[in-house]
Amino acid sequence: MTTYTGNQDVEPGLYFKVKQFRVKSIQTRGPLPGTEDDKYHRVPMLVMLAMAPLLGLVFVIFLPFIGFAMVLWLLGDKAVQLATRTATQAVRVLRPGWAPALAFLSRSRPAEPDTKVDQTPDAWADEVEEKLSESDRRV
Repeated sequence: MTTYTGNQDVEPGLYFKVKQFRVKSIQTRGPLPGTEDDKYHRVPMLVMLAMAPLLGLVFVIFLPFIGFAMVLWLLGDKAVQLATRTATQAVRVLRPGWAPALAFLSRSRPAEPDTKVDQTPDAWADEVEEKLSESDRRV
C-alpha cells in the first residue's frame, strides 16, 4: 500500500486514514482532505472486496455485544442518576433547616428589663410613630 499525505493530488480510489481508522473514497482526481500531517494509504480494490465479507462477519458477530453494552451503559447511567438524587435528598433531610426566627436560645422566663438603662424619649421615633398613626386614620 502506498502512503500519501493530506492535500496531495491522488487518482480516484479508496484511501485509508490511519489516525481515524476511516476509509475515504475519492471519485475524481484531486487532493485528499486534511493537512500534511494526515497519513493515508491507498487500498487496492481487490483487497477491499476480500475484506468486505470479513468486516460484515465481524459486524454480525459483535452486534449483540454492542447491544448488551448499550443496555448496560444506559442502566448504569440511570443507576448513577438515582444514587445521586437519593444522596441529594438524604443530605437535604439530614441538614438542619436554618430558621433564625425560631432560634430559642433561652427557654426560661423572660429577663427583667434593666432599670439602669437610660430611657430618654427619642424625638425622631415619636415623630415617625405619629405620622404613621395619622396615615392609618386616613385610610
